[in-house]
Amino acid sequence: MMSLSMMRRAAFPLVAMLAACGGAAPRAEETADEATSGSEAGENKAPAPKVKRAAADAFAEAAKEYARGPQRDWGRIEAALQDAIDEDSKFAEAYFNLGVAAESRGKLDEARDWYSKAREKNPAFGDGLVNMAAMQAESGSKGEADSLYQQAIQAEPLNGYAHLNLAMVAKSRKDFVDAVKRVRTALKEDSQNIHAYVILAWTYYDMGKFELAKLVCSQALSVKETEPAVHNIQGLVHLKLQDVTRALASFQRAVELDADYVPALFNMGAITFSYKDYEASYRAFDQVVKLEPKNAEAGLSRAVAARGMGNYEEAERGYKAVIGLDERYAAAHFNLGVLYQEFTQKPDEAIKAFESVLRVEQNDAALRKDATERIKQVQIQLQTQREAEAMMKQQAEEDRKRAAEAPPPAPESAPAEPAPPAEAPTP
Repeated sequence: MMSLSMMRRAAFPLVAMLAACGGAAPRAEETADEATSGSEAGENKAPAPKVKRAAADAFAEAAKEYARGPQRDWGRIEAALQDAIDEDSKFAEAYFNLGVAAESRGKLDEARDWYSKAREKNPAFGDGLVNMAAMQAESGSKGEADSLYQQAIQAEPLNGYAHLNLAMVAKSRKDFVDAVKRVRTALKEDSQNIHAYVILAWTYYDMGKFELAKLVCSQALSVKETEPAVHNIQGLVHLKLQDVTRALASFQRAVELDADYVPALFNMGAITFSYKDYEASYRAFDQVVKLEPKNAEAGLSRAVAARGMGNYEEAERGYKAVIGLDERYAAAHFNLGVLYQEFTQKPDEAIKAFESVLRVEQNDAALRKDATERIKQVQIQLQTQREAEAMMKQQAEEDRKRAAEAPPPAPESAPAEPAPPAEAPTP
């Protein structure tokens, strides 16, 4: 399994780093009261705007609080960013990071407002558009998202995350040339962008160029060895190259780095199931279900692993739970039918399950054919069973009739007394 959601620019990446243009947090210059809101990272980047020293200091405080990770206080971050804006009303990066803070707290409308203001303050600043596009994509408005990514590139031609998101769009429509081109453009902005390496590896993977994908993974690991997504795609490449042992090791490494990394957990579950290590497979899929209770595919996979372990009752509950999540999930109906047909000997229930497959699945001809054949098999089994039962019933009835029509047995006579012993003749 491969997964990568639409990417957005985060607040203060790499501790005190600005989201804008991949640059560092504003810093006060020794000889002036202004600071530059970016570094020289990237190729052909537009000169970063300057901000006032006091604004840069306030921004640095916000970055410091953000760097505390899960313990960060968003209220303090927002207050510091507000101070930065009060000190310099044109500070686009501060507006942008206020948008990130709002979005992180689920305040999506407020986030959009801040992102829009960031662009108003600096028309050449594309990151706000990138994050607004990601929000649109996640809400299902793919067309609007693509338009916003294009606008971000018009405002900032080397905006890496706009190019990376459009690279994923290109990859999805199999326009691999455009996808590779956009990834390379993103790397011009930031040669250490690990997401760019991951998408490039995926693109080569989809193209069937597995050795190239393997090489990109190696390069990516030299940039950031602790990125789970790299180990996951590397594992998939190893599978294509018939190296199952290394594939499993890559997936395990991804999970070591992030115990909740769903794509690698899925792949671990699939490989261990193929080895018939049903317990390990069950654990992997069970972790996915705990993380994503509404993940029907994970629920189905866990139920199949439970069946492999011989826990048929749990398997049945699992299939039914998946059907409860998605009544039209044909694979769940099919596997429930297989359980009834082959493992728990419930032929009538099996037929109902396979008939449900035919009801909900109209496109998968192979699955429909399999379900139809299994219905016939079960019907033949039932017919054979009914005929056998009828024959046994008939035989039992004939035995009863014969027993009723037979004459009663003759009474037994008393045994004769033994004759006395003959006397010996008299001499």
